[in-house]
Amino acid sequence: MNRILERSAVILFGLSIGGTRALSFDASVPKSNGAVLSDLCLQTVNHFCDDAKIPDTSTIRLTIEEGDANRFLAGTLAQGFRQRFTGVYSGNGIADLGVVSSVASAGIVYGEPFSDGLFSARQCCRTVTLAMRFVVTRYVDGKILWAGTQNAEYNDTVKVSDMEDLQKGSEKIIHGEIPAGSILEQFLEPFIIGGAAGVAVYLFFTIRS
Repeated sequence: MNRILERSAVILFGLSIGGTRALSFDASVPKSNGAVLSDLCLQTVNHFCDDAKIPDTSTIRLTIEEGDANRFLAGTLAQGFRQRFTGVYSGNGIADLGVVSSVASAGIVYGEPFSDGLFSARQCCRTVTLAMRFVVTRYVDGKILWAGTQNAEYNDTVKVSDMEDLQKGSEKIIHGEIPAGSILEQFLEPFIIGGAAGVAVYLFFTIRS
């Protein structure tokens, strides 16, 4: 019986000292905010192409409006259109249709932090939204064939400690407001962890004696 109690104390001691990382370990690595926005951008391009019913054989002159958000997604937009059409041009290249694209809105919102237990990492829900505006013009007669906005959204759960890395970069579009823990939570957390470690140490040496 003493041996079982001693072994339990050793396990509790180990969890108290190194358990925060061990218990909150997650093998899956969440995508950065920038990567998620790029994925959403590709989705909006595909939805736009499907809704506008533009033949895949069409040649496209792609114009991306000015602005930091548009510049951030410019490469992804070009990639999305090149995957759908035989010819995609910029500038004054000969094309059947002209497509003007721009970021209508983009946002990254973090929910209220939570944790699954005393030694688990603080987490929160992440919601990334993107709305892209597209206008299609036929060059032969100048007729506007399609105009509208495509929306896409992504939701997952991330660790609060990972947020700084997930939104690394100077681009405003990839930044969301990182939630801060309450004053009570920030004050009590080190005392709770320290107290648990102290109890484990006390039990360990008490049982051994």
